[in-house]
Amino acid sequence: MATTETLDKEVKDLKRRMDLAETRLSQGDGRFEFVSGQLRDLQLFQQAKFAEVDTRLDRIEGRLDGIDTRLDRIDTRLERIDATLEALPRAIAEMIAANRSRA
Repeated sequence: MATTETLDKEVKDLKRRMDLAETRLSQGDGRFEFVSGQLRDLQLFQQAKFAEVDTRLDRIEGRLDGIDTRLDRIDTRLERIDATLEALPRAIAEMIAANRSRA
């Protein structure tokens, strides 16, 4: 019968240690739940902020595209003016030559 009592004591001790281990695991899960919840909230916050930043950057990009188009038009006008100014000395020289030939 001594062996039965020993077995009963061992079983009780194992049950007590199992309960203790389960309690510690559940406490650990609780701590990790809090941290994982915080990380999830942080991730959702970051996604919302990135969406806002993307929207702002899209608006800025649209404005810059408009400015780029206007600068292209100005550049085309300046090229025309430059071509006209390059031709001006030749035109003046032709006018002077025509005046000399009449005189």
